[in-house]
Amino acid sequence: MDPGGNYPEKAAGSMNRILRLPKGGLSLYSQKDTLKGLPIRNAALPPLAVVPLWQPDRNEVACLVGVGDSVQEGALIGKGKGKHSLHIHAPIPGTVRDIRKIPLPSGIEAPAVCIELGGAFDRLGKKEAVYPWKGLSHRELKNLLIEKGIAEGDFTLDGPIELLIINGMELEPYLCGQYRILLERSDAILEGIRILQKLLDPARTLVVLEDKDLQAQHSFKSSLAKEQEQGQEGLTGKEIELVLVEGKYPAGDTEQLVKLFFHQKVSPGRSIGEMGVAVVNVATTLGVFEGVALRKPLMERIITVSGKAIKRPANLKVRIGTPILDIVEECGGLVEVPMKVVCGGPFRGFGIYDLRTPVLRDMSGILFLTKDEIHPGVRTPCINCGKCIEVCPEGLHPAKLFKWIDHGYFREALEDSLLDCTECGCCGFVCPSRIPLVQGFQVGKFHALRLSNAKSSHKDQPNG
Repeated sequence: MDPGGNYPEKAAGSMNRILRLPKGGLSLYSQKDTLKGLPIRNAALPPLAVVPLWQPDRNEVACLVGVGDSVQEGALIGKGKGKHSLHIHAPIPGTVRDIRKIPLPSGIEAPAVCIELGGAFDRLGKKEAVYPWKGLSHRELKNLLIEKGIAEGDFTLDGPIELLIINGMELEPYLCGQYRILLERSDAILEGIRILQKLLDPARTLVVLEDKDLQAQHSFKSSLAKEQEQGQEGLTGKEIELVLVEGKYPAGDTEQLVKLFFHQKVSPGRSIGEMGVAVVNVATTLGVFEGVALRKPLMERIITVSGKAIKRPANLKVRIGTPILDIVEECGGLVEVPMKVVCGGPFRGFGIYDLRTPVLRDMSGILFLTKDEIHPGVRTPCINCGKCIEVCPEGLHPAKLFKWIDHGYFREALEDSLLDCTECGCCGFVCPSRIPLVQGFQVGKFHALRLSNAKSSHKDQPNG
């Protein structure tokens, strides 16, 4: 396999060396001091779960149930149709009361199965059996992960690969679910990594943690030491290297990690799988362990609930499909009307207007933000201060790109490396003129790609 770039030296995995973004980025006030100390707790079960038949890759999902059907906890209710498409399961037992389209936080619409809680649980409150997995073949492991609905867009289920990166960084403000997973479930994370090593056969495996997350580092090193004491470290015959990265946003993004360890950019239109790299976050690694070792389908999500408008911030294990309104009640209600409710982090999340929106399989947090947390302002003309250039981790000129787009020069923006923008939001955060830079780049990419596709179609047409 050709990894398509300079492979990182072994020294890159040294615990004594802290890696840093080569350019740009933001040192943010994390808003996590209290949240990091809050253990994960189980949220109450929703009386009605609204489960979208939706996948991050937008592949179609076939609905396997109808209105009036009874479903068991963990029952298959949606089957993905595309390659590596994932299956979707009932998070609670009960009766299907409706199947209807709902708006998702991203703005797209998707059909959703509405399940009214009722009946016995197959898993909740029962001791979970641990299944042997070391003798399973690659195909059996792959099929298990697809069947249980566990994977993510940043890794392929096919190996061998050059580099497996377990991403334990969570650098957006407020969010700390992955940190708590590392503290509370480090043994399960380690076994999940061993399963991924058997599945993907990587030449190297790196566990990437923030340099200041000392407790998470200690927890994971303790699990490694315990594995060694039990003589289990040779399960896959592969080492695991612990690497520390400076906690400067967006160093934990997939594109930035690939640049740090692979010394080249992820080219627009090219997947990291084609480069021989897989990046898997801690939450998904836990899902891999539970799906393979416990045969447990993806029914839950660990999320951070925070913001000054919520009474009791928390780290919660929530059933997928739980309406956000239920989460508000779980956390003691609102102390004031939030100016904005965000699903995800403040940089990459989506604002929502309807608290009936359900928790999704890839949701990392729900933020109830007040006016003083958002710092709203009125857009004014660019003053050419250059702050956006200083913080761009891709080395772009955001103000110049925005001007191209704002005046309709989409082709020029494309030629000026618009597609290299990862939409991290650093430029918009520091802009004193409150220019909506990221939104502009999203619009620009849409129009630029349309122009590019139209040009390609014209070339492909036969003459005459």
